[in-house]
Amino acid sequence: MENMILTPDSVHQYVSELFVHQMPFNQELGLELITFTPDSATLRFRHQPRLEGNVLQHILHGGVIAAGLDVAAGLVCVGHALLRHPQLTEQELRRRLSRMGTIDLRVDYLRPGYGDLFTLTSHLMRGGNKIAVARAELHNERHQHIASAVATYIVG
Repeated sequence: MENMILTPDSVHQYVSELFVHQMPFNQELGLELITFTPDSATLRFRHQPRLEGNVLQHILHGGVIAAGLDVAAGLVCVGHALLRHPQLTEQELRRRLSRMGTIDLRVDYLRPGYGDLFTLTSHLMRGGNKIAVARAELHNERHQHIASAVATYIVG
């Protein structure tokens, strides 16, 4: 099975499952994948008391915000890099994934993380052979822009 060539749909599904359902910290965030293309992604998560950084004001922890932005941007960069290879086996997919990761994440916190439902969006800015860059944003259900990030990943 590991030497069978994967279809683009199965690579897409594998990456989606890995980022949203298999990474324990991402599970803790309660992420839900809404859309995912090679160039963009949208995820959502609900406010939970365990994600608060300020319990008096009930706002998201800055680390939760950064982690969410990292997931959204990473999903697009990794997905784009892997979907460019039409002849991947599961073994090669796993090998490539094991070498991918965040190089840099620059977060701009624009306002406190108030809200009940948060949406993360990301868009690929550059999808190179070795390096990929994406921009990600976090908004609440009132469409208030809470934070933005530009993130760079090693993908090759």
